[in-house]
Amino acid sequence: MGTIEPPELASDDLVSDLIEAGDLLPIGAPFYPGETEIPPYQLAWGIIGDDDAEPIHGEPLADEAEKEIVVPVEEPGPMDALVYLLTSEVNFNDSWAIAGDPVSTFKGHDTPWHITGSGGLGYVVSVGEAIEEQGRIEVGDLVNVYAGQFDPIDPKASKDPMFSNYEIQGYQTPDGSHQQFMVAQGTQLFKPPQNLDLTEAGSYILTMGTIYRALFTTLDVEPNSNLFVEGASTGTGRDAVVMAASQGLNVTGLVSSDERAQRARDAGASATINRKDAALVDAMTDVPNDPDEWAEWEAAGEPLLDSYRDQNDGELADYAVSHAGKLAFSRTYQLLGDGGRLTFYGASTGHELSFIGKGGSVEPEEMFSRANLRPGQSVLVWYGTPEDVTGTEDAVAEDAIASALASRARVAVITETDEQSDYVEDEYDVTGVISLETLAEENDSFEYMDSFPDIDDPRNLGAYMGNMFKPLGIALGGILKTPNNPRGNPDVVFERAGQNTLAVSSMLCFPFQGKIVFAEGMAGRRYSFYAPQVWMRQRRIYMPSTEIFGTHMKNPWEVAQMNEAIELGAFGVPETHLTAWDDAPKAHQDMWDNTHEEGSYVINHALPEDGLADEEALLSAWDDQ
Repeated sequence: MGTIEPPELASDDLVSDLIEAGDLLPIGAPFYPGETEIPPYQLAWGIIGDDDAEPIHGEPLADEAEKEIVVPVEEPGPMDALVYLLTSEVNFNDSWAIAGDPVSTFKGHDTPWHITGSGGLGYVVSVGEAIEEQGRIEVGDLVNVYAGQFDPIDPKASKDPMFSNYEIQGYQTPDGSHQQFMVAQGTQLFKPPQNLDLTEAGSYILTMGTIYRALFTTLDVEPNSNLFVEGASTGTGRDAVVMAASQGLNVTGLVSSDERAQRARDAGASATINRKDAALVDAMTDVPNDPDEWAEWEAAGEPLLDSYRDQNDGELADYAVSHAGKLAFSRTYQLLGDGGRLTFYGASTGHELSFIGKGGSVEPEEMFSRANLRPGQSVLVWYGTPEDVTGTEDAVAEDAIASALASRARVAVITETDEQSDYVEDEYDVTGVISLETLAEENDSFEYMDSFPDIDDPRNLGAYMGNMFKPLGIALGGILKTPNNPRGNPDVVFERAGQNTLAVSSMLCFPFQGKIVFAEGMAGRRYSFYAPQVWMRQRRIYMPSTEIFGTHMKNPWEVAQMNEAIELGAFGVPETHLTAWDDAPKAHQDMWDNTHEEGSYVINHALPEDGLADEEALLSAWDDQ
């Protein structure tokens, strides 16, 4: 038949006509790489725009926002492969993209459709020239698909691929795995663990890989340590319990019922805490903004700490894994013991994360050492801004400046007043100084905000970004920019315990390698920040007695290591539910409503039955059709 103008809704008549013309394969069709012809069109699940090209967002099934559409089959580039999907992973990112929560995914690309789905299982049916020459991936290979894409020729990729224009395919890109054919980078494709059946083999990389990196790269956990895990009976929380227990950690899981407590113990937790227990139910809140309520809030968490100590030989947590957002994060941080480290990879109940700081103080030199400050790196020091600093001298900030200069770092300074700025420039060989007093006089849009605002009203976030972060970022860029760092992001920000500018500091410092350090005692004060800037940019916050490290997804090497651990039987994958192609919107609606069953979901594209043991069983079942 003639050409069509995608995205076309997949009406019965259109699909029938395309199949009859040989221009589209029906769902469930066998595909024999090298023999079956690749069609020009395919079916996909995604979201589209209206007549004015505005994206039609909403709940997947209830609002019928998720549409079955017909789109072209793309050709792979030199370093890509085309995969015929047998299954595709279902995850929360799909539901958020369909709903446009928190922002429309269409803002990140100009394609008139957005196909969700991040990962799955399929056959390689075509490869680009560079992939063919390299030889690791060949036509006919059965592969599972990791959803991380990056720029493999960017120099930063040699440090960690996640530092190089990293995106989640199907969430940040419009070409996810809920389509029959998908172009993937060669770095996304792996031989599945041989001890998994074909339903399981395409179900786990997005979620379990995130946990693998969180535990073994970001936290760098040590055996026999104490780990606290939020939501320990389901999803990524359960994955964290399984993986951590397999490596000899003592895991305490936060749950919401006795039934879920048993599930967490069955997964490997040695202890559980029910957040709905009478002594805890009113305590599971974030830190209030009112300073007069901070001490009372902190005291309300003591029953939680007592419960943890009672089950862990009197000790608090060495490590913690958080993902539930503002309603759990504050208490999870409170559970950290001296030297404890918390990581998080999401914030489902709210993106403003807050905590009450802990005690202890150290010299700035020690904190720079912990942050691995190196000659040539850049440091931003806050000077004179804490409430208890008056006049031109700020002893703590001066120690930080002197220490950073002794490490041969390039130093920029933010001062409160022009007088302080003049003093710093006279006394120290810094690269540049920003006076908040001058910035306010010269930039009408600048507004110093002494804490991160309540972002339940999204206008507050916009105001913070536009009036606080952007003017500071532009001014700082003029001081610290280099050819490899055109925005002038500092590698390390020296923060102050007597103020709450952590949110802007975490936005200013270098993505993926940026660090914020505190040296002063932080006990009794509230601090807050915008979660995505720390978790998705993998920034790190170092404090005298604790640490908060953002973590996000995983790199190809970590996927390879995880697959090997699964094949060796170190840990297994969750129960996998095979969902019919036509039921994709329902699966996403169930996830949106949080009514989905325990375990992983995959959409069935072309498996003739559930639980096929291996490729031989698949080919046999296809031949019998």
